[in-house]
Amino acid sequence: MASASGSYCGVCEAQDVVKAAAFWCPECNEGICTSCEKHHRASRGTRKHEVTSMDDYKQIPPIIASINQYCPEHDKKYQLYCSQHEQLCCPLCITTNHKKCDLKCDLLAIDEIVKTARNSALFEIMEQNLKEMKNNIDRIVEDRRQNLEIIKQQRQGFQKDIKEMRAKINIHLDKLEQEIQQDLQAAEQKVMSQINRFVQKVSDHEKTIDELQNNIAATKRFATDLQTFFGGKMFEAKIQEEEKFMTSLIEDSGLQQIHLQCKLDNKMSDILSMTKIGEISVTTKPSTISMTTDREKQAQKRIPTISKTINDINLTLLKQFEISKGENGIGITGCTIMPSGKIIFVDQSNDRLVIHNDNGIFVCAIPVSHCPLDVTCIDENTVAVTHNAEPYYIEIINIVNRKTVRQIKTSNQCYGITNENGRLLYYE
Repeated sequence: MASASGSYCGVCEAQDVVKAAAFWCPECNEGICTSCEKHHRASRGTRKHEVTSMDDYKQIPPIIASINQYCPEHDKKYQLYCSQHEQLCCPLCITTNHKKCDLKCDLLAIDEIVKTARNSALFEIMEQNLKEMKNNIDRIVEDRRQNLEIIKQQRQGFQKDIKEMRAKINIHLDKLEQEIQQDLQAAEQKVMSQINRFVQKVSDHEKTIDELQNNIAATKRFATDLQTFFGGKMFEAKIQEEEKFMTSLIEDSGLQQIHLQCKLDNKMSDILSMTKIGEISVTTKPSTISMTTDREKQAQKRIPTISKTINDINLTLLKQFEISKGENGIGITGCTIMPSGKIIFVDQSNDRLVIHNDNGIFVCAIPVSHCPLDVTCIDENTVAVTHNAEPYYIEIINIVNRKTVRQIKTSNQCYGITNENGRLLYYE
């Protein structure tokens, strides 16, 4: 049907008239224009149909909008719901596909079960679970953001440490360089003084030799023979002294070559052979985030394996402890065990929940509304409590912040309650 898209009025389209739909009727599964909506509302067969505006209809998720009122196999309107197979059933479906289903227990009238669908605790639980998942995601994103900030701070800190170490090394090497430069200059100055003194000493003897040469030449030219004879003896003695001096220069190592040596510390070579200052590595630590436990896994933890017959059950006392009393004594009317092992008791005498840990140690007491009767676990942080005093309702409580999340009104008194696969089942 073309009008199933909701773009055009199905009634007008059947009459070969194209008219935009302003409303949507889920019962008729077609769009309706403004004019036809008036007739639709006045007609006996359709006056009880709940129509919605096209703007509101377009807000419905496509997967939900695709749920039809009629069985596609038999073209009959759905009338019953099979809880065993979790399927909608038309009259023909019952006779063909659900013959073995219990008419009283498994097949439920749709008109009755959908009355409370909008206010069902299932939606409350699903919304709470989605909220918890979103909170988990927000916490994860924030945790990763903080981790990035920590990494940034670590990187900046390490860069600072590297620069400081480099500066210390430079300062230390500059100091060592200054010291060895001073030592080098001192050594040079020492040997220069030593050589200069030696040269001065030799130069003094050179003057003596020059003087002897001049005296000998003058004696030969101008002195008498007698003077020349005795003078020669004197000159010979002086020359022997100078020869002894020259010989002594060789013998006392005065003419040895002097060199400066600079031997660098081997540790300096080790620095030059270094290929890197240090190593950068990435390490991991356990996560600090505690994720919300999956609802179905929690349910599996809460529900122990039961023997097939009562004769196979053997009772064993695991633990016993005293429950904390209130001002009015204590009146336990219900209890539940959380996935973590915490035990929550309903103390009707004091209108409160009493919480003990898995070792039986008292944790805290949470005040609740008047006349609580029973309690069941929804998840690790949330429980549902029944009340059998007017006004009748089920109280959803967050045991972490000790606040009431929601109150679900019921038509009668509430007694026992349990959570089965995300659905709250209670006894009236």
